[in-house]
Amino acid sequence: MPLDDSVTTDRSQEVAQSALEVLALLARALIILSRPQPPHAFALPYPSVAQSALDQIVLRCLLQEKDPPESLPALVSWCRRLTVGQLPVRVPAHVVTPEARLLSPRAAYPTRTCVELASYGPQGLVEQQAARLLTRLADGCPSPELFRECRTFLRGHPVLFRPRDRETPVWEHVHHVYTTAGSDQLFCTACGLPATRAACEREECLTDIPSRQVRPTPEGALLLDPALRTFLCLPAPTERAVLRTLAGRGVIVDLHDPGLGLFRLPSAAGTRPRLLGVYDRLHPALLAARVCELLAASDGTLIVAVPDHHLRRPGFREAFESRLDTNTRRRVRLTGPAALGAPPAPSPHIPEMKEDDA
Repeated sequence: MPLDDSVTTDRSQEVAQSALEVLALLARALIILSRPQPPHAFALPYPSVAQSALDQIVLRCLLQEKDPPESLPALVSWCRRLTVGQLPVRVPAHVVTPEARLLSPRAAYPTRTCVELASYGPQGLVEQQAARLLTRLADGCPSPELFRECRTFLRGHPVLFRPRDRETPVWEHVHHVYTTAGSDQLFCTACGLPATRAACEREECLTDIPSRQVRPTPEGALLLDPALRTFLCLPAPTERAVLRTLAGRGVIVDLHDPGLGLFRLPSAAGTRPRLLGVYDRLHPALLAARVCELLAASDGTLIVAVPDHHLRRPGFREAFESRLDTNTRRRVRLTGPAALGAPPAPSPHIPEMKEDDA
């Protein structure tokens, strides 16, 4: 029996977990299929993750006496047309909102919901890819200082517009995580991320972006790896605001590892480690799942900093805390830049583009 969105009893927890895993599997399949594919990508045999996702969706359709998708292209078409709540895999609304989509209806590219789901659990794909890229970058840098410079460069450059952007000392270490943008690629002038005429990757600038806020990418421009755009560039304004405030108070933090926005706060010798994580996620329950994974490997405490506008969303804090067990909840503090005394985090700065660059 499918899990209804209103069901929250402990008895349904195992079913809810199974449904979430299937939805995450489907999201991973869509991410894989969104990558550049050879002409036979949708021919049998399908990629294993995509075949598993199709099998699970067909099974649930049959159990619910619904007509299943007949093929992988049909399943992709479903995800382009249907919201999460209309799919035959029901998860509680506080985990993933029913109106969320896995693919954008117009352009069919993976949404932030899809990316966050595809990063869920031990088989997670996208956030884990971003962390691997940063770890590889750190291993290739001769000093921690150079790695920090490289990370700062990537954080502020989701798109490289001009050749001079590629003349920095860190370029030789970071060039491998950029690819050439297509001639038809647009970008959002509000946040600097790739966009379509309907929306940008941030998904929070405007619902329908006026043409004056969408510019064609100049010829020869480069795009940062999509995993890094989501998990490094999106939290960048919040990270800058938080770290600037802490530095103003004389609190200096170090990167806990080469990963994604996880820092060590000063702590007295012999005490539990104090960590600070900076995130920008649409779905707080999925963020809480990630926090639980981090704290399972540490006996310390964690400050989770997110954009202030997320904290103002009805139910955001409650959904986050609902996924934490009692022990973890005592070790976690959810906050935003404003509560730390920082000014509101602005949109990421993007380089000015001259009219003749368009």
